[in-house]
Amino acid sequence: MQCMVRAWLRAIGLFAIAPIVRAGAGAYLVDDASITPAQHCQVQSWAQWVSGGQKTLNTLPACSTGPVEWSWGLEAQNHPYEYQQSPAVKWMIRDPDHHPIGIAVNVGMTWVSGRLQSRNTYMAATWAPDSARRWAINADLGMIYMRGSQWHALTGIGIKYKLHEHLSFILEHIQPWNGQSISQAGLRWVFHGSDSLDLIVGRSNAHSHNRWLTLGVNIAL
Repeated sequence: MQCMVRAWLRAIGLFAIAPIVRAGAGAYLVDDASITPAQHCQVQSWAQWVSGGQKTLNTLPACSTGPVEWSWGLEAQNHPYEYQQSPAVKWMIRDPDHHPIGIAVNVGMTWVSGRLQSRNTYMAATWAPDSARRWAINADLGMIYMRGSQWHALTGIGIKYKLHEHLSFILEHIQPWNGQSISQAGLRWVFHGSDSLDLIVGRSNAHSHNRWLTLGVNIAL
């Protein structure tokens, strides 16, 4: 499973403070259609250094029962200090490991420093265009409601290419409703079967806090 399980919200939360907007999961921006294997858990954790001096720490434990994944993301940042909680439920309708096109639906919400900040729902699709599954194309489409605002569209696309058995390159882009353009590029190294490390760089067209470096670790339980 990829590490993309909830990311727009985190960037809308994380970077409604320092302006990024995300949608899907883990340290990445775009969610895929896979979930944690049934009756298993995983913990995704990452640290992020943002231009302008901001730093964030994040952890995202998740467990699956059948085709449904349950997760509860936690995040804290400095300058100013904020913390977030982001529970979510993801239902895998079509398994991307067994079909050329996988589909999942995610529903979640985010509290920032104890106040409900947003609610969201989106569909994540994964397409594997080659039989060797070296390529994977992920797309998200949904809606998000921000406190004091209204429902807005969520859209994003990501491409994953397996360089060899243990190393993949990931490139992704989202175009939020607020006019920002946000992109990330990263490497994922898989070890011990399903555990992995992520090294990611990103940037947006915001006037400040517009570049960041992310280091993440994902542990299967």
